[in-house]
Amino acid sequence: MPQAPRLLAEITVFSILFRCGLFIAGLVFIADAGLPTRTEQLQVDQHTSYAKRDNVSARGSDTSYTLHLVGGAVRSCSVGYALYTRLDDGDRIEVRSSRVLKRCIRIAQGDDVIEDNKYWKLIGLIVGGLMLASAVGWLRGRGDDDDSGGITVRLG
Repeated sequence: MPQAPRLLAEITVFSILFRCGLFIAGLVFIADAGLPTRTEQLQVDQHTSYAKRDNVSARGSDTSYTLHLVGGAVRSCSVGYALYTRLDDGDRIEVRSSRVLKRCIRIAQGDDVIEDNKYWKLIGLIVGGLMLASAVGWLRGRGDDDDSGGITVRLG
C-alpha cells in the first residue's frame, strides 16, 4: 500500500490548485463588477451566427448571434436575434462594457437604447462571492468531509 500516501498527496495538490483557481476567478468577477464601466462609439463590422444542432432531433437547435465591432476595446458582443437583425454592417453604436471581461452591458444607437443588461453587476458580485466563499472553505460541496449531501455553509 505505498501508493495511498502518494494518491492522497496528489488529491491534496489538486484541491489546493482548484481552490486557488476559484479564488482568482472570484476576484476577477468581483473586480469586473466593481470597476467603472467603459463607454465607446463603435462600428458594426460583421454579423456571425452559430447554430448548435441537437443530435436527437433535427428541429432542436440553439443559435448564438454575435456582432463583431471595430474602433474600440470591445471586439464583439453576443446579442439576441432581434438586435442581430436590427443592426447592419457599418452602423455606429454606443457600447457600454465592463473593464475586465469586456462584457457588453448596454447597446444604444443614437438616443435609442437597444439592449440594457440591468442586473449584470449583481450577478457578477453573487457569482464572484460564491467562488470566493468556496475557495476559502465557507461553502462545501457534496463529498467534502461530510456525509450530509448537498451544499453546506460553514462559518468560522
